Amino acid sequence: MISIPVFLLAGGATWLFWRADIRAGVLIAAIVCGYALATSPLSGAIDGLGTGISTAIENANNSTPKQ
Repeated sequence: MISIPVFLLAGGATWLFWRADIRAGVLIAAIVCGYALATSPLSGAIDGLGTGISTAIENANNSTPKQ
């Protein structure tokens, strides 16, 4: 459960680096933020959200009328 606080700290650092226009800092903080989300207990929900969006786009493309 340590990944949620790491995500919050990395998210705050990303914002601070963005405001200070430190591009390398933004890159590193965003990578840490993504890693924290990928290893968190929320990763299953995030994966399900992505799968749902993918399915919705696929179904929308399949239901367009052909001319």
